[in-house]
Amino acid sequence: MQIQTLTFNDVLLAIAVIFLFVEIYTKIMGAIKTHREEKTRKEQPVNTLEQTVQQHEAKLEKDHERLNNLEESNRIMMRAMMALMSHELNGNSNDKLQASYEEIQQFLIDK
Repeated sequence: MQIQTLTFNDVLLAIAVIFLFVEIYTKIMGAIKTHREEKTRKEQPVNTLEQTVQQHEAKLEKDHERLNNLEESNRIMMRAMMALMSHELNGNSNDKLQASYEEIQQFLIDK
């Protein structure tokens, strides 16, 4: 085929073939991009889940320690209240009051 014998239809056919190849290339590259994004998305939740579990474990550990401290504080306060009640009832439990005072003082110092 010579250049002088090219018709308008031949030019349109060549342009259509070029557009067809461009469209096929675009579709293939879009599929590859989608596949890569899907693969990344599938891997991401595992990492996120592991990080979330680690954060929850750290928070649970902190809460456990805090609750233990609160329980110990409550026990000491209850002992002090019992000593005060005993003093009010008997009028002479000064040794229990002194022991409770020292126990609270030591607890606050250690904290």
